[in-house]
Amino acid sequence: MMTRVKCVLVGGGGFGREVICWARDAAKGGPFPELIGYTNDDVESLADFDYELPYLGSITDYLPAPGTSLIIAIGDPAARRAVSSELLKRGGHFTTLIHPSAVVASSAAVGAGTIICPHALVSADASVGEFAIINAHSSVGHDVSLGSYCTLSSHVDITGGVTVGEDVFFGSGARVVPNIRIGRAAKIGIGAVILRSVPDGATMYAAPARQL
Repeated sequence: MMTRVKCVLVGGGGFGREVICWARDAAKGGPFPELIGYTNDDVESLADFDYELPYLGSITDYLPAPGTSLIIAIGDPAARRAVSSELLKRGGHFTTLIHPSAVVASSAAVGAGTIICPHALVSADASVGEFAIINAHSSVGHDVSLGSYCTLSSHVDITGGVTVGEDVFFGSGARVVPNIRIGRAAKIGIGAVILRSVPDGATMYAAPARQL
């Protein structure tokens, strides 16, 4: 994890509000940097909420300041990729947020810009790519390879040996049986149970899952 002194939140929607809470928890219990503000194209996104976090302008116009890290709280994989890529071109540096209640095995690897939310698990010898989101109570089993920019909503269970391509979205409560492959940019619906490998770009739903 990067240990820069200050951190700016990118995104101010519902997930952004959650990340504010998790970042403050992490700053209390460890080396996560202090949040000093947020950038979002919707200037009113936090207007009705009391988070006491200064608005630093739109993402479109934001220039990362030297000595400041970024944490991106955008749930959609494609949008997260587009925004982070643009900010990287502008010299942005992204930190990794692991909530103090999450469990990450000592043999696991977690990429930069990833967010691991409360009570999530990344198990032995798992590999998590850059800019992934592992939401509350979700688990990445042993020997799983989770691609960059994937999103796991809450209560997702990816069991041992699964390979997940980049930009995959998992709805809440989805389950994946061991040792199969989920193709790039697939969408796994809420509560879906994946019993066999999924092609690139497929949308899966129901239990057992069917392709839409």
